[in-house]
Amino acid sequence: MNLNINMMSCITNDLIQKYIDGEASLQESVSINNHLDNCELCESKVKAQKKLATDIKNAMNSLNENIIKIPPMIFPPQVNRRRPVLRERLIYALAAACVLLFFALVIPNKQDVNQDEITMLYGFDEDYDANLPLDQQNMIITVVDPAGRTTKFYVE
Repeated sequence: MNLNINMMSCITNDLIQKYIDGEASLQESVSINNHLDNCELCESKVKAQKKLATDIKNAMNSLNENIIKIPPMIFPPQVNRRRPVLRERLIYALAAACVLLFFALVIPNKQDVNQDEITMLYGFDEDYDANLPLDQQNMIITVVDPAGRTTKFYVE
């Protein structure tokens, strides 16, 4: 780059911009100042470019000056989470009950009606007294014969 700027050659726009931005070296700045003292055309170009740079900086600063408005935060109302959990558990319980009922009704009872043995079931009377010892409670023996008839015997 030719730093000797004489009267015949004017300053380029790139060099003017370096000068305006303060990026020109000391030797370039001295040469430009000497040229601007003698050339009205370059002086007007420098003034125009300074004005343009100032206008651009002002425009950019005005963009930053805009206050950003943050909308207020709106929180959704609190939902009672317990109710959906209870509803969900009820649905699961009903589904399980339906499956059990399905198997109880669909799967046939495979016990033979022709029973060859007598079945005896032991239990206590409906009037079970928790204050009495076990050997003093009334006991019931239920006998089922091969024909399917039941007979109850009360033991005291």
